[in-house]
Amino acid sequence: MAVFPLNIHSLIFKKKFGKLGLKHIIKYMLLPVFSVYLVVTVVAFLSNLWTKDDRFAAILLSAHAITDHDHWAPPIAFIGSYPAWTLYFNARGLRTDYIFSATKEDFMRVLQDDKFQSIVLVGHGSYNCWRATDALVTNNDIHRMAGRFREKKGEWFQLSCPERDYTEIHLGELVMNSENVYYYQGDTAGNVDFVIDALTAFTHIKADTRASRKTANRRRR
Repeated sequence: MAVFPLNIHSLIFKKKFGKLGLKHIIKYMLLPVFSVYLVVTVVAFLSNLWTKDDRFAAILLSAHAITDHDHWAPPIAFIGSYPAWTLYFNARGLRTDYIFSATKEDFMRVLQDDKFQSIVLVGHGSYNCWRATDALVTNNDIHRMAGRFREKKGEWFQLSCPERDYTEIHLGELVMNSENVYYYQGDTAGNVDFVIDALTAFTHIKADTRASRKTANRRRR
């Protein structure tokens, strides 16, 4: 008994949640979930290795969650999203390249590198900007890069707040050569939105974008 502090030992072996103790929850619920996650992660890792195309999806994970030094946030985002997102992009012929604590310079490098055809941005932002670890990336930054990059042919997913700042042109629309630019509807988005899209390979953000465009089309009529 000396191995566990008394309160931890009691929590695990004696505390009841309904009719179940915590050890039963771990054994019958958490362990099976972890086992499934591990298997799917291994499948995704092998799938990424076997995807031979030299085109990539760049997944930029900002470390600006509360401050500029929240370097714990990107690994959590990676663990939660890696299986679903890797399999999603592999199915479209793209390999995934996760960029931890991504900076504005990282974004500009991805923008100018033709091997990156899809882009995922995770962190704070708006309809017209994304907050990298060290600085904002805005529409104006993309305008200043005109002629120095070729438009991407894949998909743009921006997992940030979608509030409009100063223009109806979305940040991703300046980068992509198609309508495959996805963002949330409304003014705010939170961790729940990200978790859903991390587990379901962007189904939520795609649905939100379609709803937003339908609303905009109705207003134009």
